[in-house]
Amino acid sequence: MRLWLLGFMLISGIATAAQSMYSMLSSGEYLPPLSVMQQIEKDFPGVIAEFEMEMQEGELVYQFELINPLANAITRFEYRARDGKLLKQKAGKVTADDVGEVEAARLISTKHQTFSGIIAMATKDHKAFLTDAKLDHDLGISYLELKLLDDTGKYKLAFDIENLRQLPLLKWD
Repeated sequence: MRLWLLGFMLISGIATAAQSMYSMLSSGEYLPPLSVMQQIEKDFPGVIAEFEMEMQEGELVYQFELINPLANAITRFEYRARDGKLLKQKAGKVTADDVGEVEAARLISTKHQTFSGIIAMATKDHKAFLTDAKLDHDLGISYLELKLLDDTGKYKLAFDIENLRQLPLLKWD
């Protein structure tokens, strides 16, 4: 009985957090992540490989990773969501953990696409807020995994970068 109650409290807490985030994003007080992405793509060489948003000290912050495959470099950025002000920028080298992202970033560059453009294509039929996006390459497919939030809660999408189409999400235990 206690485990059931604990599970119920955990699930209701997650649902409440998602609704709270949805209300906050619906207020219109924050720059759309796509506009910040487009500015990064204009100002820096490389391909954005990851985006996520999080609360830091009561403030919504957008975090990005930009990969420059030619320079074997990765740059991490943090922007204040309210006004798009750059808070942090840290450069480093690509590591073995970044191989999938690098492969997908190379494909985007080869196809003369942008991370923001692919996100726009992937989300065009969804009335939801983007909360996370990440490039990856697995099983011979370069794809973008997105997490979206709408008035019913969070959900995921996968988008094939090469064929520019949504992929079915596979589920397993």
